[in-house]
Amino acid sequence: MEQRINMSLSALPAEVFSPVAQGWYLLLDRTQSNPLAAEEGIQSVPAGAAIVLEDAFFAHEPERAPLLIDLSVLPGMTEEQKHFWAQLGTDGIRQSLTRGGNAMVAGWLYSKQPAEQVQQHLRRLFAQPYPDGQMHHLRYYDPRITRLLDESLPAVKRIQLLGPMDAWWYADFSGEYRCMRHDSQWPRSGHLVLAPEDWQALDLAAPYHHLLRCLNGLHELYPMTVALDEVPDFVQVCTLLRQAAARPWVASQDDMVGCALLWLLLGGDCSERYPEVAAELQQYQQDRSPSLTEWLLFAGGEFWAKPIRWPSADKTRGVVA
Repeated sequence: MEQRINMSLSALPAEVFSPVAQGWYLLLDRTQSNPLAAEEGIQSVPAGAAIVLEDAFFAHEPERAPLLIDLSVLPGMTEEQKHFWAQLGTDGIRQSLTRGGNAMVAGWLYSKQPAEQVQQHLRRLFAQPYPDGQMHHLRYYDPRITRLLDESLPAVKRIQLLGPMDAWWYADFSGEYRCMRHDSQWPRSGHLVLAPEDWQALDLAAPYHHLLRCLNGLHELYPMTVALDEVPDFVQVCTLLRQAAARPWVASQDDMVGCALLWLLLGGDCSERYPEVAAELQQYQQDRSPSLTEWLLFAGGEFWAKPIRWPSADKTRGVVA
Protein backbone atom coordinates (compact mmCIF):
# COMPACT_ATOMS: atom_id res chain seq x y z
CA MET A 1 0.00 0.00 0.00
CA GLU A 2 2.83 2.41 0.90
CA GLN A 3 4.44 1.86 -2.48
CA ARG A 4 1.24 2.84 -4.32
CA ILE A 5 0.86 5.97 -2.20
CA ASN A 6 4.38 7.11 -3.01
CA MET A 7 3.86 6.44 -6.70
CA SER A 8 0.57 8.32 -6.80
CA LEU A 9 2.18 11.42 -5.31
CA SER A 10 5.40 11.28 -7.29
CA ALA A 11 4.09 13.38 -10.17
CA LEU A 12 3.02 16.34 -8.01
CA PRO A 13 5.85 18.91 -7.73
CA ALA A 14 7.49 19.47 -4.36
CA GLU A 15 6.37 23.13 -4.44
CA VAL A 16 2.80 22.00 -3.79
CA PHE A 17 3.82 20.72 -0.38
CA SER A 18 5.88 23.77 0.62
CA PRO A 19 4.47 26.10 3.32
CA VAL A 20 3.80 29.00 0.93
CA ALA A 21 2.94 27.25 -2.38
CA GLN A 22 2.76 30.56 -4.22
CA GLY A 23 0.59 30.34 -7.33
CA TRP A 24 -0.89 26.94 -6.44
CA TYR A 25 -4.62 26.20 -6.21
CA LEU A 26 -6.68 23.19 -5.20
CA LEU A 27 -9.88 22.68 -7.21
CA LEU A 28 -12.65 20.73 -5.45
CA ASP A 29 -15.85 19.14 -6.77
CA ARG A 30 -18.92 19.38 -4.51
CA THR A 31 -21.32 17.48 -6.77
CA GLN A 32 -21.94 14.73 -4.22
CA SER A 33 -20.81 16.23 -0.93
CA ASN A 34 -18.93 19.10 0.70
CA PRO A 35 -15.22 18.19 0.82
CA LEU A 36 -14.63 20.67 3.63
CA ALA A 37 -16.86 18.70 5.98
CA ALA A 38 -16.82 15.22 4.50
CA GLU A 39 -14.40 13.40 6.74
CA GLU A 40 -11.76 13.90 9.40
CA GLY A 41 -8.70 15.83 8.25
CA ILE A 42 -10.37 17.93 5.57
CA GLN A 43 -11.57 20.62 7.95
CA SER A 44 -8.05 22.10 7.83
CA VAL A 45 -9.26 24.55 5.16
CA PRO A 46 -11.34 27.41 6.58
CA ALA A 47 -14.54 27.93 4.62
CA GLY A 48 -13.66 31.60 4.10
CA ALA A 49 -10.48 30.68 2.24
CA ALA A 50 -12.39 28.70 -0.39
CA ILE A 51 -13.66 30.62 -3.42
CA VAL A 52 -17.01 29.46 -4.80
CA LEU A 53 -16.99 29.26 -8.61
CA GLU A 54 -20.55 30.41 -9.25
CA ASP A 55 -22.42 29.67 -12.45
CA ALA A 56 -26.04 29.78 -13.59
CA PHE A 57 -25.99 25.98 -13.68
CA PHE A 58 -25.72 25.99 -9.88
CA ALA A 59 -28.28 28.76 -9.31
CA HIS A 60 -30.72 26.43 -7.53
CA GLU A 61 -28.00 24.43 -5.76
CA PRO A 62 -25.15 26.87 -5.02
CA GLU A 63 -23.74 24.44 -2.47
CA ARG A 64 -22.77 22.14 -5.38
CA ALA A 65 -20.60 24.70 -7.19
CA PRO A 66 -16.88 23.85 -7.30
CA LEU A 67 -14.48 25.41 -4.81
CA LEU A 68 -11.09 26.94 -5.60
CA ILE A 69 -8.63 27.08 -2.70
CA ASP A 70 -5.65 29.43 -2.98
CA LEU A 71 -2.91 27.51 -1.20
CA SER A 72 -0.69 30.59 -0.95
CA VAL A 73 -3.08 32.16 1.58
CA LEU A 74 -3.05 29.05 3.76
CA PRO A 75 0.50 28.93 5.15
CA GLY A 76 -0.81 26.95 8.11
CA MET A 77 -1.78 24.02 5.91
CA THR A 78 0.82 21.37 6.69
CA GLU A 79 2.63 19.07 4.30
CA GLU A 80 0.80 16.12 5.86
CA GLN A 81 -2.57 17.75 5.20
CA LYS A 82 -1.65 18.38 1.56
CA HIS A 83 -0.56 14.77 1.20
CA PHE A 84 -3.95 13.80 2.59
CA TRP A 85 -5.67 15.84 -0.14
CA ALA A 86 -3.37 14.41 -2.80
CA GLN A 87 -4.14 10.87 -1.71
CA LEU A 88 -7.84 11.71 -1.63
CA GLY A 89 -7.55 12.68 -5.30
CA THR A 90 -6.07 9.39 -6.44
CA ASP A 91 -8.34 7.35 -4.17
CA GLY A 92 -11.38 9.22 -5.49
CA ILE A 93 -10.66 8.56 -9.15
CA ARG A 94 -10.02 4.88 -8.43
CA GLN A 95 -13.30 4.65 -6.52
CA SER A 96 -15.12 6.20 -9.48
CA LEU A 97 -13.83 3.26 -11.54
CA THR A 98 -15.18 0.68 -9.11
CA ARG A 99 -18.29 2.36 -7.72
CA GLY A 100 -19.00 5.30 -10.00
CA GLY A 101 -19.62 8.78 -8.69
CA ASN A 102 -17.41 11.84 -8.65
CA ALA A 103 -13.97 12.49 -7.20
CA MET A 104 -13.82 15.34 -4.67
CA VAL A 105 -10.34 16.50 -5.68
CA ALA A 106 -10.70 17.92 -9.18
CA GLY A 107 -7.13 19.06 -9.68
CA TRP A 108 -4.08 21.04 -8.61
CA LEU A 109 -3.54 24.20 -10.65
CA TYR A 110 -0.48 26.43 -10.99
CA SER A 111 -0.49 29.95 -12.38
CA LYS A 112 1.78 32.99 -12.25
CA GLN A 113 -1.19 35.23 -13.03
CA PRO A 114 -3.33 37.06 -10.41
CA ALA A 115 -5.85 34.92 -8.54
CA GLU A 116 -8.76 36.98 -9.91
CA GLN A 117 -7.73 36.07 -13.46
CA VAL A 118 -7.67 32.37 -12.58
CA GLN A 119 -11.11 32.56 -10.98
CA GLN A 120 -12.60 34.45 -13.92
CA HIS A 121 -11.24 31.94 -16.41
CA LEU A 122 -12.60 28.94 -14.53
CA ARG A 123 -16.04 30.55 -14.31
CA ARG A 124 -16.05 31.26 -18.06
CA LEU A 125 -15.32 27.62 -18.90
CA PHE A 126 -18.63 26.36 -17.48
CA ALA A 127 -21.04 27.47 -20.25
CA GLN A 128 -20.25 26.10 -23.71
CA PRO A 129 -22.31 26.32 -26.93
CA TYR A 130 -23.87 22.99 -27.87
CA PRO A 131 -24.68 21.90 -31.44
CA ASP A 132 -28.41 22.36 -30.73
CA GLY A 133 -27.85 26.08 -30.18
CA GLN A 134 -28.24 25.91 -26.41
CA MET A 135 -25.56 26.53 -23.80
CA HIS A 136 -24.48 23.35 -22.02
CA HIS A 137 -22.53 22.92 -18.78
CA LEU A 138 -18.97 21.64 -19.17
CA ARG A 139 -17.86 19.51 -16.23
CA TYR A 140 -14.19 20.30 -16.77
CA TYR A 141 -13.67 19.98 -13.00
CA ASP A 142 -14.38 16.24 -13.14
CA PRO A 143 -10.88 14.71 -13.55
CA ARG A 144 -12.35 12.04 -15.83
CA ILE A 145 -13.54 14.80 -18.17
CA THR A 146 -10.28 16.73 -17.71
CA ARG A 147 -8.44 13.67 -18.98
CA LEU A 148 -10.65 13.34 -22.05
CA LEU A 149 -10.26 17.04 -22.85
CA ASP A 150 -6.49 16.81 -22.40
CA GLU A 151 -6.27 13.80 -24.72
CA SER A 152 -8.79 14.81 -27.38
CA LEU A 153 -8.52 18.58 -27.82
CA PRO A 154 -6.06 19.98 -30.38
CA ALA A 155 -3.13 21.96 -29.00
CA VAL A 156 -4.71 25.38 -29.58
CA LYS A 157 -7.87 24.49 -27.68
CA ARG A 158 -5.91 22.80 -24.93
CA ILE A 159 -4.03 26.07 -24.39
CA GLN A 160 -7.38 27.89 -24.32
CA LEU A 161 -8.63 25.40 -21.73
CA LEU A 162 -5.60 26.18 -19.58
CA GLY A 163 -6.02 29.94 -20.00
CA PRO A 164 -3.85 31.66 -17.35
CA MET A 165 -2.76 28.31 -15.88
CA ASP A 166 0.78 27.13 -16.50
CA ALA A 167 0.00 23.60 -15.33
CA TRP A 168 -3.09 21.56 -14.44
CA TRP A 169 -2.51 18.33 -12.52
CA TYR A 170 -5.32 15.78 -12.31
CA ALA A 171 -5.59 12.22 -11.05
CA ASP A 172 -6.23 9.40 -13.48
CA PHE A 173 -7.16 5.73 -13.18
CA SER A 174 -3.51 4.69 -12.86
CA GLY A 175 -3.40 6.09 -9.34
CA GLU A 176 -1.00 8.83 -10.45
CA TYR A 177 -1.35 12.49 -11.33
CA ARG A 178 -1.04 13.58 -14.93
CA CYS A 179 -0.16 17.11 -15.99
CA MET A 180 -1.56 19.32 -18.74
CA ARG A 181 1.03 22.07 -19.32
CA HIS A 182 1.09 25.33 -21.20
CA ASP A 183 3.31 25.03 -24.26
CA SER A 184 5.34 28.21 -24.70
CA GLN A 185 5.25 27.86 -28.50
CA TRP A 186 1.51 28.56 -28.39
CA PRO A 187 0.44 32.09 -27.34
CA ARG A 188 -2.27 32.49 -24.72
CA SER A 189 -5.13 33.74 -26.85
CA GLY A 190 -8.87 33.41 -27.10
CA HIS A 191 -11.48 31.74 -24.95
CA LEU A 192 -12.27 28.04 -25.23
CA VAL A 193 -15.32 27.35 -27.39
CA LEU A 194 -16.06 23.69 -27.99
CA ALA A 195 -16.94 22.71 -31.55
CA PRO A 196 -19.65 20.18 -32.51
CA GLU A 197 -17.01 17.50 -33.06
CA ASP A 198 -15.70 18.10 -29.53
CA TRP A 199 -19.18 17.49 -28.14
CA GLN A 200 -19.61 14.37 -30.27
CA ALA A 201 -16.83 12.82 -28.22
CA LEU A 202 -17.81 14.29 -24.84
CA ASP A 203 -21.38 13.06 -25.26
CA LEU A 204 -19.95 9.54 -25.10
CA ALA A 205 -18.05 10.20 -21.86
CA ALA A 206 -20.82 8.74 -19.67
CA PRO A 207 -21.14 5.44 -21.62
CA TYR A 208 -17.33 5.26 -21.84
CA HIS A 209 -16.98 5.47 -18.06
CA HIS A 210 -19.91 3.03 -17.72
CA LEU A 211 -17.93 0.60 -19.87
CA LEU A 212 -14.81 1.09 -17.74
CA ARG A 213 -16.75 0.24 -14.58
CA CYS A 214 -18.13 -2.91 -16.23
CA LEU A 215 -14.66 -3.87 -17.43
CA ASN A 216 -13.36 -3.44 -13.90
CA GLY A 217 -16.20 -5.64 -12.64
CA LEU A 218 -15.31 -8.37 -15.12
CA HIS A 219 -11.69 -8.16 -14.06
CA GLU A 220 -12.65 -8.60 -10.40
CA LEU A 221 -14.90 -11.58 -11.20
CA TYR A 222 -12.61 -13.25 -13.76
CA PRO A 223 -9.08 -11.93 -13.06
CA MET A 224 -7.37 -14.79 -14.86
CA THR A 225 -9.33 -14.15 -18.05
CA VAL A 226 -10.12 -10.43 -18.25
CA ALA A 227 -7.08 -8.23 -17.65
CA LEU A 228 -7.15 -4.62 -16.57
CA ASP A 229 -3.52 -3.65 -17.03
CA GLU A 230 -4.56 -0.54 -18.94
CA VAL A 231 -7.59 1.59 -19.68
CA PRO A 232 -9.02 1.16 -23.20
CA ASP A 233 -8.45 4.09 -25.51
CA PHE A 234 -11.32 6.59 -25.55
CA VAL A 235 -11.32 6.99 -29.33
CA GLN A 236 -11.35 3.21 -29.85
CA VAL A 237 -14.26 2.76 -27.43
CA CYS A 238 -16.17 5.68 -28.97
CA THR A 239 -15.99 3.94 -32.34
CA LEU A 240 -17.40 0.75 -30.81
CA LEU A 241 -20.13 2.68 -28.97
CA ARG A 242 -21.26 4.42 -32.16
CA GLN A 243 -21.32 1.12 -34.03
CA ALA A 244 -23.30 -0.46 -31.22
CA ALA A 245 -25.79 2.42 -31.14
CA ALA A 246 -26.51 1.79 -34.83
CA ARG A 247 -27.75 -1.75 -34.13
CA PRO A 248 -31.57 -1.85 -34.37
CA TRP A 249 -31.96 -3.79 -31.11
CA VAL A 250 -29.86 -1.37 -29.05
CA ALA A 251 -32.40 0.73 -27.13
CA SER A 252 -30.52 2.11 -24.12
CA GLN A 253 -27.11 3.21 -22.88
CA ASP A 254 -26.75 -0.13 -21.13
CA ASP A 255 -27.41 -1.97 -24.40
CA MET A 256 -24.84 0.20 -26.17
CA VAL A 257 -22.22 -0.29 -23.44
CA GLY A 258 -22.79 -4.04 -23.21
CA CYS A 259 -22.54 -4.50 -26.96
CA ALA A 260 -19.37 -2.38 -27.19
CA LEU A 261 -17.81 -4.24 -24.25
CA LEU A 262 -18.54 -7.59 -25.88
CA TRP A 263 -16.90 -6.45 -29.11
CA LEU A 264 -13.93 -4.94 -27.27
CA LEU A 265 -13.14 -8.22 -25.52
CA LEU A 266 -14.26 -10.87 -28.01
CA GLY A 267 -14.19 -8.99 -31.32
CA GLY A 268 -16.88 -7.50 -33.53
CA ASP A 269 -17.48 -10.87 -35.18
CA CYS A 270 -17.98 -12.76 -31.90
CA SER A 271 -21.61 -13.62 -32.76
CA GLU A 272 -20.44 -15.34 -35.94
CA ARG A 273 -17.51 -17.16 -34.28
CA TYR A 274 -19.28 -18.24 -31.09
CA PRO A 275 -22.78 -19.74 -31.45
CA GLU A 276 -23.40 -19.38 -27.70
CA VAL A 277 -22.83 -15.61 -27.94
CA ALA A 278 -25.34 -15.32 -30.78
CA ALA A 279 -27.85 -17.44 -28.85
CA GLU A 280 -27.47 -15.42 -25.65
CA LEU A 281 -27.83 -12.11 -27.49
CA GLN A 282 -30.95 -13.35 -29.25
CA GLN A 283 -32.39 -14.44 -25.91
CA TYR A 284 -31.56 -11.06 -24.38
CA GLN A 285 -33.33 -9.22 -27.20
CA GLN A 286 -36.47 -11.18 -26.36
CA ASP A 287 -36.34 -10.98 -22.56
CA ARG A 288 -34.53 -7.66 -21.92
CA SER A 289 -33.86 -8.86 -18.39
CA PRO A 290 -31.44 -8.73 -16.71
CA SER A 291 -29.70 -5.76 -18.30
CA LEU A 292 -27.07 -6.61 -20.89
CA THR A 293 -24.12 -5.43 -18.79
CA GLU A 294 -25.44 -7.35 -15.77
CA TRP A 295 -25.76 -10.47 -17.89
CA LEU A 296 -22.18 -10.04 -19.15
CA LEU A 297 -20.88 -9.60 -15.61
CA PHE A 298 -22.45 -12.84 -14.44
CA ALA A 299 -22.22 -14.89 -17.63
CA GLY A 300 -19.76 -17.18 -15.86
CA GLY A 301 -16.18 -18.25 -16.28
CA GLU A 302 -17.02 -20.76 -19.00
CA PHE A 303 -18.55 -18.05 -21.18
CA TRP A 304 -15.46 -15.84 -20.83
CA ALA A 305 -13.04 -18.73 -21.41
CA LYS A 306 -12.38 -17.46 -24.92
CA PRO A 307 -9.42 -15.66 -26.49
CA ILE A 308 -9.69 -12.06 -25.26
CA ARG A 309 -8.72 -9.56 -27.94
CA TRP A 310 -8.07 -6.64 -25.61
CA PRO A 311 -5.63 -5.33 -24.58
CA SER A 312 -3.32 -5.75 -27.53
CA ALA A 313 0.33 -6.35 -26.75
CA ASP A 314 1.60 -3.13 -28.33
CA LYS A 315 -0.41 -0.74 -26.14
CA THR A 316 1.26 0.90 -23.17
CA ARG A 317 -0.88 3.96 -22.35
CA GLY A 318 -3.28 4.25 -19.46
CA VAL A 319 -1.80 1.56 -17.24
CA VAL A 320 -3.91 0.90 -14.16
CA ALA A 321 -2.13 0.46 -10.84
